[in-house]
Amino acid sequence: MGAVVATGAARDDRADILERRGLGLGQRRPEGGVRIGFLMGRSFTHLSNAEEIVRLLVGWGATAELLNLGDDLFDVAQARLDYDLYVLKGRSDLAMSVAADLHAAGAALLNPYPVTALLRDRIVTFRVLQLAGVPVPETFVASHASQLLPALDGGPLIVKPYLRSRRQGAVVRDAAELAALGPIEEPVFAQRYHPPDGPDRRIYSIGRELSGVLRVGTAGPSDNHGGPCSLSPELVEIARRCGATLGIDLFGVDVVESGGHAYVVDVSSFPSFKGVPDAPRRVARYIYEAAGRAARGEPIIPPESLAPRPMGAPGALNGSAVELVLRALSTTPATGEELDQIQKLLDATRVRTEASASSARPRPGKARMSAGGRVAIYSQDSLGLGHLRRNTVIGGALLEATADSALLLFADSPVAPFFPVPERMDHVKLPSIRKVTAGCWEATRLPIDERDLIRLRTDVLCDALLNFGPDLVLVDHMPGGARGELIPALKAFKQAHPHASVVLGLRDILDAPEVIKRVWENEGAYEALRRYYDAVLIYGSSEIFQTHRVYQLPALPRGTHYCGYVVEEGPVERAHEIRETIALGRPRAVFVSAGGGGDGEALMRTYVDAVRLLGARVEFGTLMAIGANAPPGARVELEAKARGLPLRIVPYVQHGRSHMAAADLVVCMAGYNTVSEVVYLKKKALIVPRPGPSAEQRMRARLFAERGLIDVLDPTDLSPESLAQRLLEDLERTDYPVDGKVVPLDGARQAAGWLLELLRQGADARAV
Repeated sequence: MGAVVATGAARDDRADILERRGLGLGQRRPEGGVRIGFLMGRSFTHLSNAEEIVRLLVGWGATAELLNLGDDLFDVAQARLDYDLYVLKGRSDLAMSVAADLHAAGAALLNPYPVTALLRDRIVTFRVLQLAGVPVPETFVASHASQLLPALDGGPLIVKPYLRSRRQGAVVRDAAELAALGPIEEPVFAQRYHPPDGPDRRIYSIGRELSGVLRVGTAGPSDNHGGPCSLSPELVEIARRCGATLGIDLFGVDVVESGGHAYVVDVSSFPSFKGVPDAPRRVARYIYEAAGRAARGEPIIPPESLAPRPMGAPGALNGSAVELVLRALSTTPATGEELDQIQKLLDATRVRTEASASSARPRPGKARMSAGGRVAIYSQDSLGLGHLRRNTVIGGALLEATADSALLLFADSPVAPFFPVPERMDHVKLPSIRKVTAGCWEATRLPIDERDLIRLRTDVLCDALLNFGPDLVLVDHMPGGARGELIPALKAFKQAHPHASVVLGLRDILDAPEVIKRVWENEGAYEALRRYYDAVLIYGSSEIFQTHRVYQLPALPRGTHYCGYVVEEGPVERAHEIRETIALGRPRAVFVSAGGGGDGEALMRTYVDAVRLLGARVEFGTLMAIGANAPPGARVELEAKARGLPLRIVPYVQHGRSHMAAADLVVCMAGYNTVSEVVYLKKKALIVPRPGPSAEQRMRARLFAERGLIDVLDPTDLSPESLAQRLLEDLERTDYPVDGKVVPLDGARQAAGWLLELLRQGADARAV
């Protein structure tokens, strides 16, 4: 920077003043202990524990000094690295400017300058946390307060300065309260206000130690802490996830618990640690040990103290994570200068907390992968085609973004591969298995014992993985595979290929939380996750369903990332021609789909009975796709029931999306792919979720219905009479689906971006 900040002192006296204030320009390093400089604000703004921390450090043999920036002259052009560690305690503009120069010169700072700078900006902070799967309130950014008016329809907002300051946020509930705020500095930052169930909690991290403190007052200098509090496993996981995301382990997290959910509402670098027992001594010890590591040229934060944080999110817009941030949060375009500034911050946080800075790497998804990259996908389907469909779409998106990669799909669907697969992708067909109840399986076709079948599948998986030698393995849905069949294969694979990545891909909802917890614990899935996996990709949105929290997913080295919902994007076929095949000469068209067909027979039978019950009131034709996995004889039985009705029955259609798009109403079940495609196409849909054995479809149907995206008929209420009435009503309704982007639907591209980033990281590790 080279600028001079002065308070009237003469140039000739500058060195004397600096030495008195401990800035150490040109000082000779003393023998013995480490040297630590605290970058502070003006001397009269000291926090109460800073001087106590310095006293403790000096008592342990360190040279520790408070550098009061702003009291006297400071020529940043002459600053030398005479301290082993600079502690960035003050966060004034002056302190941050000095820290930026020191960081650029290779000084060791605690906390690192890029992270501290990022945390000053709430816009970037909350988008980064959101992308890492941290539960945060719904967040809005606008160029003017009036642009927040539509957001008030969803409930109260809390408006805060976008730059962290001591000013409190203001809760607004209507247009009058918003107008009463007066002029607000741009950009305007707001979050959904969640009334707390009790006192807020502040979680402090000092290395690997976490401490909880109740906050019974308001934010600001008058903070009134109510004493220590215990931390639930969920709050511990949230704090760990924040630290891993930012790459720091000295921080504070403010959490509000509302309606049974926890939300992170603030993260601070180097907080006050008020209310933490023996805080000055614990913080001093942490700083002393960090300075020792810095003096030895080691990372300030030891690897064993902090799991590697999640990398920057893959860009959805021109491959730029910065534009993804602004696209998601801002109502106005960013200037080039703003993009550059935030890009530098995000790039800098990707680098581990070594003392010196290193250059930023390309964003994921911008460059095509080098030749020879291999990817394996494990896809398990028992009743339907959902997993196979989703993995085929993700695999296609990955291959489209790469040059000469190869993808091998392990599939057990009886009709695999079923969907067209792109060039450079092939499959291994595993003997089919189906789930009877949670944790209970049986062979689909082979008349052999379940244990023999699992042993056979395990051997096939192990041999194929070791021989194919993929650079990355994407495991769908089950960390240990069906009945733990994948665990021996993963163990052998990781031993043979230690730098390869293993990633778990999960749809938004798996089953009831208590069911997943019981089954995963019994089958060793949680232990497999911790031992063999590097990252988790969730094909959903944390604002709709917090998968990582509900199923208590552990923090992994390369993070947990929400990708959005996976659908096949792109155009559909011309509606006119398809509509004629559905309507059968009637004014309206209804498309009925049972997905894979393994469990849709009850809905199909009831639909035929409902159409017959309507009689002359039927002003619509129907095309019914009963599914490739429908039981033998189902089509013949249904055709006999439907004789004389304006209803055509087929096993399946090649272009299901095009048929959905052409119909006036879709009647279907609540499988992941079907619901995602309905929402993507913005079609009216009457959805009858599967009654069991899994609770997944009923949970998903409820969440999407609450957002005005679908209509739902509960399976316990399904009858010819109820279905007939709802068909007539839904054909006339115009109040759903709601307008606007409610659900992120670029999950395939986002997942492919994350996989590319993990492949690149693996290649870097092998090159070292």
